[in-house]
Order: sequence, then structure tokens, then C-alpha cells
Amino acid sequence: MKAVVVVLLVTIAGAAQAQTGDAPLSLEVAQQRARFARDQVTTAEEKVSATEKKDKAAKKRLEEANAQSDRTAKELQERQAELAKARERHDHAYQELKRSHEALQESKKQ
Repeated sequence: MKAVVVVLLVTIAGAAQAQTGDAPLSLEVAQQRARFARDQVTTAEEKVSATEKKDKAAKKRLEEANAQSDRTAKELQERQAELAKARERHDHAYQELKRSHEALQESKKQ
């Protein structure tokens, strides 16, 4: 990191010095600038590659999450249907119990 800062400062100083004079850049300064630019390109390419890998992994996780969501939604619908059937059976059994109880009460009255 310090080396990059030093190179950057040297490059900036060289650029400022070159701009103040009409003389062409020295070979050494031109090489420094070229190395610095190449390093920036390499760093940017590495960052792009890393970001593309993260993006690919995120897309895969999203696809898996969507698939899981679909499975869970289907399971929820199935469980809700089971609950509705169970409620219906419960209500039917309760009505039968109620009728039996009322019949028993009627038979006790007689």
C-alpha cells in the first residue's frame, strides 16, 4: 500500500514537473506512469473478476431461494387444505355430538 502511494506521489510529482517544462518526459517517468497505469488496470480487472464471482454466487443463491420459496408455498397450500378438511371433520363431529347430547336430554325428559 505504501509502495503504491509512493509511486502515485512520484508520478504526480513527475507529471507536475513535466507539465511545467516543455521538455518531453524522461524514459524513467514514462515507464513509471506505464507501470502505474498497468497496475491500475490489473487491480481493476481483479476487482471485476471478484465482483463477477460474487454476482454469480448471489444469483445462484437467489435461484435456490426462489425454488425453496416455491416448495414452501406449495407445502403451505397443502397444509391449509389439510387444515380445512380437519376443521370440516371437527365441525361435523361436533354437530353429531351436539345432536346426540340433545337426543339424550330429550330421552331423559321423557
